[in-house]
Amino acid sequence: MKIAVRGALAVAALGALSAPLAGCGTAKPGDSPSPSPTEAPFTAAYRAGHKAGKAVYASDGKGAAVRETVWGGCTRRALDTRSAEADRGAWVRGCLDGVSNAPQNPPTATVTRRSQDPGLLNGFRAWANDNNARNAATRTTELTTAQLTRTDYDIELTTTYTPAAQRQAGELAKAFVAWWDGDHGTDGVGRNVLILASDGTRLTASRL
Repeated sequence: MKIAVRGALAVAALGALSAPLAGCGTAKPGDSPSPSPTEAPFTAAYRAGHKAGKAVYASDGKGAAVRETVWGGCTRRALDTRSAEADRGAWVRGCLDGVSNAPQNPPTATVTRRSQDPGLLNGFRAWANDNNARNAATRTTELTTAQLTRTDYDIELTTTYTPAAQRQAGELAKAFVAWWDGDHGTDGVGRNVLILASDGTRLTASRL
């Protein structure tokens, strides 16, 4: 199903989803400790996500499962914790199990699946050329979809920016969100756009 973000149900209930997220995924006090040397990174990410999801369930009850699944709450929470960095998809899976009060069922392999999408990048660049955002678009070298669940994914834009270019990264994120709202998308539900420096450092992230 062709889904542009802010489509249908999500817009009505969460119009504020376009607000910027924290840029660099700072660790929270409740983050899980470092995994044991024998535990795979995706397993550690899953367990941390499950712990976070269980905390949400304990606070909000059964309604949390609907909100965190339908509205992408777990995918957004994954951007705000260092424990998800190794495998955001695994963290999200754990979070979803946790908010559903389901027992742990860790994955046996990396969950996040990344693939470059030059077609989407070309579409964004074409739009940017006609909408006073050409400079921001030309600084983007790669567009990658990071599949987190069966339907949810993030967009990662790799740029030529240095880690100090926070303002320029924010302008690029704003331009990309504006283009995405113009009914451009791919199969599934895009949740966030992440702007990455040339060395892979996350500069900022915005909700789609």
